[in-house]
Amino acid sequence: MKKNTIMLYSAALLSMSLVACGEKPSVTSTSSDEVASSAASSAASSAESNADYTNDDLPKGATTYTRASDGKTVNLTRDTLYRNALAPHVNSHPDADDSGKITKPRLLVAPIRFNEDPTDSKDVVKSHGEEGEQLLKKIKTAFVGTDEETKAVGGYKSVQSFYNDSSFNKGGFDVYVLPTWIDAGMTPSEADKAWAGGIGASEFVRSWYLEQYESAGHGLLGESAEPLTAFDTDSDGYIDLVWNVYAYPYQDTTTNWWAYVTYTTNRPNLESPSVKTLGWASTAFMSGFNGYDSHTFIHETGHTLGLDDYYDYNGAWAPMGGVDYMDHNLGDHNAYSKFQLGWTSPWVLKEEDLKGGKTAEITLRASSLSGDCLLLASPDYNGTAFDEYLMLELVGPYGLCKDDYNNGYQGTNGFTVPGIRVLHIDARAQAGNHYGDAFKSADEIGNGAFDVRLGNSKFGRAGLSTDGDYFPVETTSSSGKVTVEKSSMYQAGVIEATVEAGNTNLTSYSYQVSNKSLFTANKRLSFTPTSTWAKNYMPSKTNLWNKAKKKSGGTADNQTYTIDKDCTINYSMKVKSIVEDPTRGAIAKLTVTVNE
Repeated sequence: MKKNTIMLYSAALLSMSLVACGEKPSVTSTSSDEVASSAASSAASSAESNADYTNDDLPKGATTYTRASDGKTVNLTRDTLYRNALAPHVNSHPDADDSGKITKPRLLVAPIRFNEDPTDSKDVVKSHGEEGEQLLKKIKTAFVGTDEETKAVGGYKSVQSFYNDSSFNKGGFDVYVLPTWIDAGMTPSEADKAWAGGIGASEFVRSWYLEQYESAGHGLLGESAEPLTAFDTDSDGYIDLVWNVYAYPYQDTTTNWWAYVTYTTNRPNLESPSVKTLGWASTAFMSGFNGYDSHTFIHETGHTLGLDDYYDYNGAWAPMGGVDYMDHNLGDHNAYSKFQLGWTSPWVLKEEDLKGGKTAEITLRASSLSGDCLLLASPDYNGTAFDEYLMLELVGPYGLCKDDYNNGYQGTNGFTVPGIRVLHIDARAQAGNHYGDAFKSADEIGNGAFDVRLGNSKFGRAGLSTDGDYFPVETTSSSGKVTVEKSSMYQAGVIEATVEAGNTNLTSYSYQVSNKSLFTANKRLSFTPTSTWAKNYMPSKTNLWNKAKKKSGGTADNQTYTIDKDCTINYSMKVKSIVEDPTRGAIAKLTVTVNE
């Protein structure tokens, strides 16, 4: 869970209007470098084909843009938006220096223990004596263990190993676990009152570190300890990331004893970096996998990079159907998440490319191993992750997904067969201090956007206006009375191959996708005004994109708007084949046309 304490601008996002389909933005973005293995995919796609387009003919989505003010090419990731809002997260895609070296963000892991309290029945975590030393070793393995080390103890991927693999080494972390427990000097109940959770704990950790570093031989840090400035790799005056791992059982989301990421209001300090982004979670979250379970820490670390939760805070639906790291904590991050973090660049196909009966034949390898993905653009697509589109990727039990998908995790089963997962994404970005259209160009987003407009909570983000993000669906009764249903929008949701009668991913919080949700060989997806997919998965309940709605005024709960009836989704996709491959997991061939 992401605990938002300083982003007060978010509430304003729900009252902004959307970009009209008929307005053509000026795109200034440039294509990002491809993932390291994409050359092989490109070669595979160029095999003989009668199609008008193959992978080699398509542009790539942009994770950088050319800044109009100075002509400089800079990253455009989720962290860019948060830095615009003066709430920097962790840089998911640091730039290489002149020699090509990438300096990864430093993650400082602080194990925290408390004075024992025999009057507290919940105080059952053993963090002193030999048991405490063993628990400290488990924390270190869960955060920095190699694959060989975690496998040897029956553990899961370490946080460091997971993010190096998930980012294709374009991001990730240099993780440092303190060599000792930090003693709070208080009982858990006393610490709860003094710290009120992670922010107070992080300030305590920072003061402790500075004190130890100034001691003889750097005190408990040891002779090889580095100054606190070593944890500010981007020189912005903030420690890159502090992870507080507390030795006390977690309880529930209504208390401070839970797992979350949050941010302080501290000002930067270049000489002695301040705390900005921090994580806070119990050692009890490691109880699975022989006490080396890092799933929760990996999920929460996704928030430090800027990713949202994809489950519903309001408990009304399940747009992603559970199977994603930012939903039910399993597998790998999806292609959309990686696109907004700068780790992958999808091939981009537009409807105008396919007019006149043209066909595209696209080759995709298993996305967790390759980063391959295909973006089907909405009208006036701005070239970046921050717009509305369909995202297609080949998923299955490969790479980081293999064990979780095959074995399940905490009641959620993964995809055990290869297939194409189709996501409807609405990640249009806006500033948080005005009521207007979403930004249309990469330069506008890079310079002024604070956040994406939508979350995955039905009827709006928790605690904010319930009707701010909706598509107006009009119905007319036999008597001629017109009723408007406020059909809630979402940021990222699965469009399933097989729609179960009366039970789609938009009907219940407990709904989970399955193998039947994937498009496998010979299955088709076709958007028409009355298609099953349009009626069940699009907020418009027809084949209109969300951006067909353009607000013209009013308030969040009483909007005035127009609907562009021509802003329709007309793509038709067929999976020609999916074959297993010993090195690439699986390879799929798709054909894409448009309904005219």
